Amino acid sequence: MADEAGQDAEMLRREADGLRDRGHWQAAAAAYGAFLRLRPDDAGMQVQQAHCLKELGEVRQALTLYRAAWRSRPLDSDIPLQIGHAEKLLGQRDHARAAYAAAVALDPGAVGPWAEWIALVADRPERAAPRAGGIVLDLTDLTQWIRQGYRAPSGIQRVQIGIAQGALAGAEPPRLCAMRPGGLRDFPAALFHRLVHLMTTGTEADEPAWREATGLLEALLERPPALRFAPGAVLVPLGGTWGVPGHLGTLRAARQRDGLRHVPLVHDCVPLLMPEYCQEGTVSGYSRWFANLALHADGVLTVSRSTRDDLRRLHAALLPELPVPRAAVVRMDAAPAAPPPRPPADHPLLRGDAPFVLFVATMEGRKDHRMVFSAWLTLLRRLGARQVPLLACVGKPGWRAEPALSLLEHSPELRAKVRLLHDVSDPVLAALYRRSLFTVYNSLHEGWGLPVTESLAAGRAVVTPAHSALVESGQGGATFFTPGNEPELVELLGRMITDPAFREAEQARAAAVPLRPWSVVAAQLLAEAARLAEQENGVLPRLPLAPAIRHPVRRMAASRPNLGMAVAEAVREGDGWYPLEDAGVWTRPGDATLFLPLDAEHAGPLRLELDLLGPAQPQMVELHVMREGAPPALPVPVRLEAGARLAVALEVPAGGAEVTVDLHCGEARPDPSGRPVGVGLLGFAFAAVEREDERLALLELRHFQHAPPLPEH
Repeated sequence: MADEAGQDAEMLRREADGLRDRGHWQAAAAAYGAFLRLRPDDAGMQVQQAHCLKELGEVRQALTLYRAAWRSRPLDSDIPLQIGHAEKLLGQRDHARAAYAAAVALDPGAVGPWAEWIALVADRPERAAPRAGGIVLDLTDLTQWIRQGYRAPSGIQRVQIGIAQGALAGAEPPRLCAMRPGGLRDFPAALFHRLVHLMTTGTEADEPAWREATGLLEALLERPPALRFAPGAVLVPLGGTWGVPGHLGTLRAARQRDGLRHVPLVHDCVPLLMPEYCQEGTVSGYSRWFANLALHADGVLTVSRSTRDDLRRLHAALLPELPVPRAAVVRMDAAPAAPPPRPPADHPLLRGDAPFVLFVATMEGRKDHRMVFSAWLTLLRRLGARQVPLLACVGKPGWRAEPALSLLEHSPELRAKVRLLHDVSDPVLAALYRRSLFTVYNSLHEGWGLPVTESLAAGRAVVTPAHSALVESGQGGATFFTPGNEPELVELLGRMITDPAFREAEQARAAAVPLRPWSVVAAQLLAEAARLAEQENGVLPRLPLAPAIRHPVRRMAASRPNLGMAVAEAVREGDGWYPLEDAGVWTRPGDATLFLPLDAEHAGPLRLELDLLGPAQPQMVELHVMREGAPPALPVPVRLEAGARLAVALEVPAGGAEVTVDLHCGEARPDPSGRPVGVGLLGFAFAAVEREDERLALLELRHFQHAPPLPEH
């Protein structure tokens, strides 16, 4: 009987396929229906019957079948594509867009789903995205990387991609966003999947598909309005945001407006530990961000125990006035996605059987390529060129790469054995790992050390120094040497090259290290972020403000965090301010609020002084002082002449701990770039009226020029 039923079903399928191919939709739908009565769970035939019903105009019935088939085959990207077509026929453009997005997520390289999705997104009228709740991943750093013209991801970008992909594959995928001037913007998951596919499969920045995707990214991030958040939402920036103007101000405004909480992922503290290996702008930007962690973050996530310990130690030493933020460790011990089943595109090192050792790292001073090059030169002179394999260095030149490049330039014998590879796609990189004899990874300090993890995932031994987080990323599998000990490195490399038994034993240890899927790492990250945010319950520490000193409100350039950086950032409340500048800060036309939290010792009346700067045209500003527990005072009108600096003294009544000053400018004045501004604020100071010493100190600050402070180091 079973054989007869199987024969009957097969006959019905062939009959239905023939009717479909001849365009006899009604008869074909009936034949597929008869087949499904015998095989009700056959998803392929459900799809075929749905096609026929759609052709007959029975779109809703077709949708029911498509959805049933998708439940059976959730990884088939063609089914949500067909659902999108059906929803579009019904005029349900939002539902169609969601279905096409699901198809793009399943097959981001396919042209059809992407073309359908982008067409619906492009003609979407400007409107607010639904409020984001739960955990929201901030990919500002990744979008900055793309906007700077890069396509192939570096280490931190690869980590962000891995976490976001892992999180999106979970049962409750988070929303994605990125910051642009004016606030955070929704970052559609479909666009993320498409960009990641293009980033990891190609390198050409002028490829039409890449230009199309990055152009859409730019357009969507510029499109208003800003993203709003549901109460209790937790923003988790996955990369560095210290170089983004106004990022902290956007967080404060979202916290005040929506109750947003903030738990950033910290990759390392290198700009504070080794500022000499970073650009000055990176060091000062990181310092300002670090100084504000306690006042803007409900907790922090770190990629290793080493980074957590660095953060705690530096914060306690450099910012003793503020509590050290709570931290949770989420190790980046994740295996990359499975390599493609077929060999990647052709590459010179993958042809033939010439042996090579792989070194994956941006060529910058901190990675100390020069030490590895010097060790390789010693090996060449000791063993001879025939015994020493090629050294393949994957990574673009970066900050302070000159010493390594100079050694390479002036040594022909070394140059013959070193290959510098830039913009290597992920398939090629995966193949290079698998084909290498072993890998080497040198660095003066690391927050994690992703190339170490990638080498272990490929089953390749990795030679690396035993310090910082490299001890964690290589735990149980790496072959360690004493940091900075070049003779020891030479001996270890020589043994790895000349002793196959030793190399194979080290390779076996590497291959045995257990690694986690990115989905597991992402799930831990989301859970820890939610826990930290809940633990703090949205309450951040108060900003300690000292009396009788001048607090500048400007962007400070220093190599170490200090409380002044936190004051300049945190006293500006709401979205009435432009980002800090070197000399001061401009308000936007309308209202801008200065928020001053005071201690109990200053509950009495105060004298508050503001240093104001007029815009390019005369400006009227009203200063409205309000204090918790005190009756409202009348606003103080002040006229500022064009470009003039003016010190204004305000009387603050006795009252509670919170003092606010609203700076209201009814007229917009253009600055030199044409930007509409209100008034400039350069700094402020306050003193208790009953404290003669504090009032005298204010007077001295105003009328005497003090010697400049010693340079900061």
